Amino acid sequence: MSIKAFYKGLMVLFFGLLALALKGQKQGGIDYQIVGVDLYCYVDRDLSQTTIDSLLGTCDIKPEALALYHEKQISSASHWQVVEVNEQQIILRKPLKGLEGKPKEQKTLMEVLGLGPKSFVDDYRFGYNVFSKPAVWELDNSKTRFFLKVEGAKPESIYLSGTFNQWSTSACPMTACDSGYYADINLGEGAHYYKYIVNGHWLMDPRNRLKANDWEGNENSVYFKENYSFFLPGYKKAQKVHLAGSFSNWEPDNQGFIKVKGGWERPCYLEEGTHAYKFIVDGEWITDPTNPVIRKDEEGNENSFMAIGDTFYFYLPGYKNAAAPVVAGSFNDWNPIELKMTKTDSGWILPYVLAPGNYEYKFVLEYGHKWIIDPNNPHTNGEGNTKNSVLSLNPNKHFFYPHKKGLERVCLSGDFNAWPENGYTLEKQADGWHIDVHLPQGKTRYKFILNEDWVRDPNNPLFEPNEYDDYNSVIWMK
Repeated sequence: MSIKAFYKGLMVLFFGLLALALKGQKQGGIDYQIVGVDLYCYVDRDLSQTTIDSLLGTCDIKPEALALYHEKQISSASHWQVVEVNEQQIILRKPLKGLEGKPKEQKTLMEVLGLGPKSFVDDYRFGYNVFSKPAVWELDNSKTRFFLKVEGAKPESIYLSGTFNQWSTSACPMTACDSGYYADINLGEGAHYYKYIVNGHWLMDPRNRLKANDWEGNENSVYFKENYSFFLPGYKKAQKVHLAGSFSNWEPDNQGFIKVKGGWERPCYLEEGTHAYKFIVDGEWITDPTNPVIRKDEEGNENSFMAIGDTFYFYLPGYKNAAAPVVAGSFNDWNPIELKMTKTDSGWILPYVLAPGNYEYKFVLEYGHKWIIDPNNPHTNGEGNTKNSVLSLNPNKHFFYPHKKGLERVCLSGDFNAWPENGYTLEKQADGWHIDVHLPQGKTRYKFILNEDWVRDPNNPLFEPNEYDDYNSVIWMK
């Protein structure tokens, strides 16, 4: 059984509002049963290892810990406990004490169990809202108001549910007002899927024209908490103004700008980072007349540039008599002419905004004829002409390997950098080898490369088998 098939069974429970009965219930190789004051979960061992890993991960139980299981009971922060591991099943137990509310009335099986899958939303780089009438808007107190007008008889119950509350069916009741029902909640920037639950029935927002299918085929309303607004002054006689940029793969937006006093406006959400863009006025592509930051691409086309987020400063010492060096990297498709550096008293500098993540880059000299790595950065990837400097912005994991006799080089390779043969080089310090890396949420597999040998992390007891009849170290990031 695939992980999607497994979660599909759980999502049927979730969106169908099944009550938790006081008898065993089974879904997709998972059996739940209340025994006395405890809730038991029986996981079939014939499920795929990926499915089992994912299930245990939602319980805050490291799957690799099962390899160490004998008579010891393994517990998690969410109070699930491994009580037995045999050839047929993994048996988990969780005390019912502390579960709030009446499951038969409002909570779904997954909500009571605390086993719901993560809330998946498309990785939007850019988006904007399209409503037939106002239905969701931002308040002065930084909260977001969701409003639903209900026709007919007063509903017995009405709730707001979405990715912002893990699709809870009871966490966000709505309040009656003179014209409908509302709920004020705190939202982060970006895309949020949501629905209303009216008398136990799931309802999309009738005023929201923006819809999306999640990865299981369920259709949801989508709201973007916006963080930026493009503005084009003038052009009173224009019929249509559209926006295109690197954030949309240069595809013009479907809806177009809104005509406002003094010009045209497009409020939107943009992910952190630096973005190239242009306006399209009645079919003509133009740069932003209010933005002085314009750069050429490799074809010689001029584009406007803007940025959201914290600024990182690329610095190249020396080369005082050189023509302006350029920074090129994985963040701009290795464009060798776009990001020209500015001269300082001691070298060259380029302020640039990047989203959290791992990047590779080089400095380009002599009008593209010479590419060099960053002399101040000990972290690289690759060899020879393919050797690049490595930059990790907002790193959330520190990796360390202790000193070892005869060890000349230590590298790190894993899911986060697509398992390169050489890997990210660690910096040699007095106590060993170090590197800080940005890891995504969830499970990451990795290994150290010692000179030429691939080894597990000696400081990490968690590991799993790989396809090479060996093992990878494993880490879970929340």
